[in-house]
Amino acid sequence: MTTKYYFSQKYPHSEFLQVRSHFNLSSQADETLVFLPAWRPGRYQLGNFSKYVRSLTAHDNDGRQIKSTKVSKDSWAIETKGLEQFEVRYEFYIHIIDGGSTFVDEDIWYLNFINCTLYTHESINDKCEVHLTIPDNWTIASSLKKTGKVLEAKNFYELVDSPVIAAKSLQHLKYSIDNTNFHLWFHGNVDLTNNSNQIVKDFKKFTHEQLEMMEEMETEDYHFLFQILPHKAYHGVEHLSSTSIILGPDNEFETQDLYDNFLGISSHELFHYWNIIRIRPKEMFPYNFQTENYFTTGYIAEGVTTYYGDLFLVRSKVKSVKWYLDELNKLLKRHFENYGRFNSSVAESSQDLWVDGYEAGTPHRKVSIYVKGAIIALLLDLKIMLATNGDKCLEDVIKGLWKNYYKKGLGYSPEDYLTMAEEVIRHSLDTYADKYIYGTEPIENELKELINHFGFDLIPTPNENILNRKLGIKYNLENDRIKIISYAPDSPAEKNLRIGDEIISIDGHAVSNGIDSCLNIENGLNLTLWRKSRLKQIVIEKKEILEKNNFYGSLEIKERKERSKNENSLRKKWLKN
Repeated sequence: MTTKYYFSQKYPHSEFLQVRSHFNLSSQADETLVFLPAWRPGRYQLGNFSKYVRSLTAHDNDGRQIKSTKVSKDSWAIETKGLEQFEVRYEFYIHIIDGGSTFVDEDIWYLNFINCTLYTHESINDKCEVHLTIPDNWTIASSLKKTGKVLEAKNFYELVDSPVIAAKSLQHLKYSIDNTNFHLWFHGNVDLTNNSNQIVKDFKKFTHEQLEMMEEMETEDYHFLFQILPHKAYHGVEHLSSTSIILGPDNEFETQDLYDNFLGISSHELFHYWNIIRIRPKEMFPYNFQTENYFTTGYIAEGVTTYYGDLFLVRSKVKSVKWYLDELNKLLKRHFENYGRFNSSVAESSQDLWVDGYEAGTPHRKVSIYVKGAIIALLLDLKIMLATNGDKCLEDVIKGLWKNYYKKGLGYSPEDYLTMAEEVIRHSLDTYADKYIYGTEPIENELKELINHFGFDLIPTPNENILNRKLGIKYNLENDRIKIISYAPDSPAEKNLRIGDEIISIDGHAVSNGIDSCLNIENGLNLTLWRKSRLKQIVIEKKEILEKNNFYGSLEIKERKERSKNENSLRKKWLKN
């Protein structure tokens, strides 16, 4: 059977998309439940997509309206007694452009079917057809099979993991490696005339490096779908045979910083083709779209991918070792400035993605599965290389998961990952797991020892901002006020200040005149601030400031100029550079 979806717009500029979902029934039932997915793969939190649905009605094959009742936040009961087919019609509100949204206007249709298409338990494995009512001269970019303006998917799982860009203006670059064609589609105000050759050259290099590691790609065509926006943006989402990436601003696309971001996010998302799209936790094998899919292995799904995304760029010589060290040091800075590393393990933080994983949330409550996950992936990679004199590394673990789990139709558990790593390193990793996966043990001592064997040093670096460093506050400057957004544990700020406080003067000097001009921090501080609409005077004594005065510091990896032969050998095997 085939489920058919029809998409159209009442007006080209409208904020609503008209959707019709046509279902077949193989068995007679008085009532059929239809569902809108509760979340989308790649974003492990409930999406509440039904808040964008309005005017939902159900109809029989002759167009007559039949009874529909909403029974939960994202499911409806349709009265289907005596019917072999039925159709659900609704409007979908489109007002957000990000990697996982659906957005349409007179210039582009960007469709993420995961948030705007319905399914039934009976139809989820059926073939899907999507009919697009778009101008004849528009180009359609997608990994889905297409005939004219009709797209086909093997089942609902493929449909919702295959976004579409349809637009009257798309730029297209292409390269091929082995048996796979790679397509780069660009929508936005960006001129590729000057750097299209460099883009293809760089993408081909890091793609080749990934294929050399993973040894196979099951897809004949892979699509990078880029939307280059006029404002600042950075977001990517992995998919079955494609990735959707949002970047901006468009007038900075040719700058080095944005181009580096462009390469970094593209390498990261491509590696997801293997890690999480196919090598998947057992809790998501298969996906359950109706509820949360709790899992503790975000440090593998996102941490390992973050680690390798940048490593592929230096190994392929797209970027330099200096650039790579700068990226590692950015990760370390983010990790050490987050005191949540003492309060929550990376496994617990993975579970809590479904609570507040993509928000700042409660200060210092959790760690980032991307940041700490990447750092403990680095630790494990270095540990394996050091134990095997560079003959084995973390990639052997990832390839083991590919061959022994994905290729056998299985999802992996945390224990499976550790067992695979222990087979590679040939000793127990219980201590590593207890400290860094399930515990909150500081990583710096072991990282310092490991990195030393590869010709690098780990150097303490104090925070350059004097208020961060000595008072222990993180803040934003808003309307000539210092607005406190966080503070370090056991700091002068924790003892005297509150999140949300707005400091307007220091020692009688207005903040609006510049922070540096009003700081004599070694002698103590007299602060005038607003707290919950009340003016307050806070005095922080000199002894409080001098007692501990190195908050929000970090560590940096620095390359040694003089290295032993063995250090050079291990460095080469790690970085290939």
